[in-house]
Amino acid sequence: MSSLQKLRTPHVLKWVSLLCTGNCCSPSKSSLYVNGSYQLFRHLRFCTAGSDVDLRNNLGELAKKSRVVRREAQAALSEYFHSTRGFQITDAENLSKNAPEFFDSLVKRVDVRDAKVGRSLARFLRYHPVNEFEPFFESIGLKPSEYLSFLPRDLMFLNDDQLLLENYSVLCNYGIARNRIGKIYKEEREVFRYECGVLQSKLRSFQNLGLKQSTVAKIIASSPHLLRGNVDQEFVGVLAKLKKVGIEYDWLEEHMSEEDSYNWKNMLDLIFLLSGMDLSDEQLEKLFRQHPDLLLECSGRITSCLFGLLLKFGSTLGDVRTAILQFPKYQL
Repeated sequence: MSSLQKLRTPHVLKWVSLLCTGNCCSPSKSSLYVNGSYQLFRHLRFCTAGSDVDLRNNLGELAKKSRVVRREAQAALSEYFHSTRGFQITDAENLSKNAPEFFDSLVKRVDVRDAKVGRSLARFLRYHPVNEFEPFFESIGLKPSEYLSFLPRDLMFLNDDQLLLENYSVLCNYGIARNRIGKIYKEEREVFRYECGVLQSKLRSFQNLGLKQSTVAKIIASSPHLLRGNVDQEFVGVLAKLKKVGIEYDWLEEHMSEEDSYNWKNMLDLIFLLSGMDLSDEQLEKLFRQHPDLLLECSGRITSCLFGLLLKFGSTLGDVRTAILQFPKYQL
């Protein structure tokens, strides 16, 4: 009896059902870009009708109107994080440039005096230290509404949480984009409580399976749960099945998206289902290479639901197999 005959339509349907359940002046760009924010204030002074301009201006409003002022304020904030708070220059720049909501909220509280944007912001920060966890969480890709519950109640400075910074640095140095790390923190916070060396060891264990570092980085960014506990056996099973049909692991890096999340158990179940329909390794390889979304989109659930619909409306497993073999003839 063939493996196709062993599959019973009611069993397949049951499995599939589980899956489917008002300013009068406009300062010239050239003068602003040459001399920075000082020229902005000079323009404002001479273009105000009949009165002197009060140089005590809100930095938030000025930053909205001038990219020059905004960049100067960001540079001052970066200098504060680097020189005063001791962050590496790349981390300081990331905190100052990639946390726009934090930045906008901060500069609204700052008054600029004597046309000195950087000095005014530095003076403010000297007497009003910020909660550094806010720009940190935003810079790694989390919205304020997402990270509010993550803010520690008794800490303001990132250097007071060395485990967080250590594991964050490991992920950055491994090649995971900073703005993707927020997803890892949101889904698997315990990763950032690992003791020194634990996270590096887990990442190496994936490379020991034959994966390149860049491939591991993309897989972890999309599937943070793989960093929990031991190596996920369903994930290992998918790798083994792909290799068996002739698909190298670079295929995953090429077609996976860091913006998606993957259920490796569903993907493994789908591969088993296709194999049980008497599809040869060569046929499966051709199918996945021409239509990777059959396996990767929604972790194969769309494909499984399609099979379920075909069976529900009277198709046999043989009909489904024939339809699968015809997929490469059409662009999905």
